[in-house]
Amino acid sequence: MYPIKTAKKYDPSDLTKTANIYTTVYLGTYLPDDYLEWNGSHLGVDIVPMKPHDDVVAVLPGTVVFAGTNSMNGNYVVIRHDNVPDPDDFSRTTTLFSVSMHLGSLSVETAAMVVEGQKIGTTGSTGNSTGEHLHFQIDRSTAPFHPYWPFTSAEASAAGYGFFAAVNAGLGLDKARSNTVNPLVYLDRVAGLGGVAPSLGSVITASTPTASNVVVATADTAIDPISSSRTDTSSDVVIAPIGSVADSSEHDTLVSSSGFSDVPDSHSYHHAIVSLKDRGIVSGTNGRFYPDNNVSRVELLKMVFLAGNIATDGTPGSSFSDVDVGAWYAPYVATAKARGIVGGYEDGTFRPNNPVTRAEALKIIIGTLAPGMSSGMGVSAPFADIEIGAWYAQYAEFADKKDLMHFSDSLFRADKFMTRGEVASVVSGLM
Repeated sequence: MYPIKTAKKYDPSDLTKTANIYTTVYLGTYLPDDYLEWNGSHLGVDIVPMKPHDDVVAVLPGTVVFAGTNSMNGNYVVIRHDNVPDPDDFSRTTTLFSVSMHLGSLSVETAAMVVEGQKIGTTGSTGNSTGEHLHFQIDRSTAPFHPYWPFTSAEASAAGYGFFAAVNAGLGLDKARSNTVNPLVYLDRVAGLGGVAPSLGSVITASTPTASNVVVATADTAIDPISSSRTDTSSDVVIAPIGSVADSSEHDTLVSSSGFSDVPDSHSYHHAIVSLKDRGIVSGTNGRFYPDNNVSRVELLKMVFLAGNIATDGTPGSSFSDVDVGAWYAPYVATAKARGIVGGYEDGTFRPNNPVTRAEALKIIIGTLAPGMSSGMGVSAPFADIEIGAWYAQYAEFADKKDLMHFSDSLFRADKFMTRGEVASVVSGLM
């Protein structure tokens, strides 16, 4: 089963016929009219959906080891598949990891068990994406992190390449070949066996990850995504560092006057972003800020703490089951929990990389940086989609009256995810 519906199968013998479906092929390049495998080091397949916001499904039974968002991958899901046919020998079983990136929405959460064909999200163009498509790849268990990528920004730079040039030159091709699987070819082979090889002697099953065997790595952990000493074992899963080439399809562009190539002077939140950048509150990745990407829960906390000059409470304990005490954001989360700024979910998790809604974000920002200033508001909310007395009405009215961010159509849209640019605007407006 493919992750999304396609009009034709992926046929490596003549991929030019399906170039409008599979725009970048496995171990291919970004060069125009080059649809040959093994010519480059793009280790996934980019697939154009048959319709906008099409369903993305689990290709095999498994366990979601990560479902969340970051500025590069956008919304993405990593699923661990245990006891699946070994791509090198279908008489044996192994563990593989499927990765779906740039999703428009997520339908699963970390630690959820999924069955083949279960919806995990919809197609989109989130993260560093130039158009709606699904980036899909399958990593082997030997890969040191997931989603895997065969070279780092530093390695590309040392070789004299930008990102695209490095892929086109096949930088890290041997690593890509040894740590990934030709995803759609593998799925076609599995489908030909009815999903399970007859000689395996067991069904494809999913195992449940625990807090100790799912490690989310971020750029601040200073783990080199290729030469990391934290390599994969049968029980360790490392999610690719935010801001590394491993989780990007980055474009090499010139930096604008704002200091970020994607924040031109005409951008709605240019002034706010520059203001926070000059104060050392925000920074970008590879010369970009990604102002229109959703902000994650921990990114929001860090910005608020730095803007409010709030010190973290020393070495944190284990605040939530999914917050590693060694993670860069652990002190922020622990302090925010202790001060009542944030709470977790009923299952004891915090879901640090999940996006934040407008209602949630404004409560955290205004309640922390302007405590008490929204009191008494919300009695006559200025938005048509807010009921009088809604818990977030006071924050919405305060943000509107103080002109902290842009609203349209007299609607607040409480459940819409907050972008990095919007957060910068609100934070800057309260400083």
